[in-house]
Amino acid sequence: MGKGGGSAPKPDPQIGKAALETAETGRRYLAWMQDQAKVTNEWAAEDRDRQQSVFVPLEDQYIAEAKAYDSPERRQAAVAQAVADVRQQSALARGQQQRQLSAMGVNPSSGRFASEARKTATSEALAAAGASNTARRQVEATAEGKMANAINLGKGLAVNPATSMQISNGAASSGFQGAMQGTQAQGSMLNQQYQNQLSAYNAQQQSAAGFGQAIGMLGGAWLMSSSEEVKENKRPVHGVLDAVKELRVEKWQYKPGEGDGGEHIGPYAEEFTAKTGLGNGKEISIIDALGINMGATKELAGQVEELAAKVDSIAGAKGKPKTREAVDA
Repeated sequence: MGKGGGSAPKPDPQIGKAALETAETGRRYLAWMQDQAKVTNEWAAEDRDRQQSVFVPLEDQYIAEAKAYDSPERRQAAVAQAVADVRQQSALARGQQQRQLSAMGVNPSSGRFASEARKTATSEALAAAGASNTARRQVEATAEGKMANAINLGKGLAVNPATSMQISNGAASSGFQGAMQGTQAQGSMLNQQYQNQLSAYNAQQQSAAGFGQAIGMLGGAWLMSSSEEVKENKRPVHGVLDAVKELRVEKWQYKPGEGDGGEHIGPYAEEFTAKTGLGNGKEISIIDALGINMGATKELAGQVEELAAKVDSIAGAKGKPKTREAVDA
């Protein structure tokens, strides 16, 4: 007799219905997000085409102009223009100065007039030099600004196509995650349901194991074959009645945690082994117990038969009639 009986439960095919619906929802979500990704991919393609056909040529033109802006010719032209402006302003200032000196009665051929003219010429030369330097720096600064703009354009190339592609990839990724979550939910629900079944099965097995402990070695003995065909070294046994008579048979109760914890009547394994030579001193096999009892019963039956025969013999002798010879005597 086994402990618990039955096999471990198999998962119910119906328990995954809700999980399968969850997985199907995930797959539908993936399909929908794939459609969305298709739309955003088309946007990305349109943005890329426009960027390549319209803005890249403009950007290339601007970059070329920025690289060529700070040329010797442009610097020379800027310097010439600046010097011309200074000389024009100086001429106007010089004419005004001469008019003022004349109004003050200063003779144009006098030393004072010549001294003022030299000062004006020196100021004009200094102004022209400063204007030239400023013009060159202005050309350089403008060129640097254009180059910075060109570099920034390079950093921003294909921003819209990349954004559209990112949106597309994000849509597909979200759909994939949705499908995976549905599939994972399916597996989780199936596994949880099966774990619940296994827990119930294990509880049943533990309960059955407790019953098996309660009957001790009886369960193992009942599984043993007792056919003569499977036995050998057969020999008569004598004196089992004396062994049984010497065994203590008492009422007792298992200690906590041992056996079934109930109250029973029976011998002790230590004495059973000592008197019969059977067992290990800890358990008593049901086959050995039955055999000892049967043997003792058989020996007792033989003794009863012998005693009955003696009683019958004595009773028959007392009831027999006396012969004539015995009466005459």
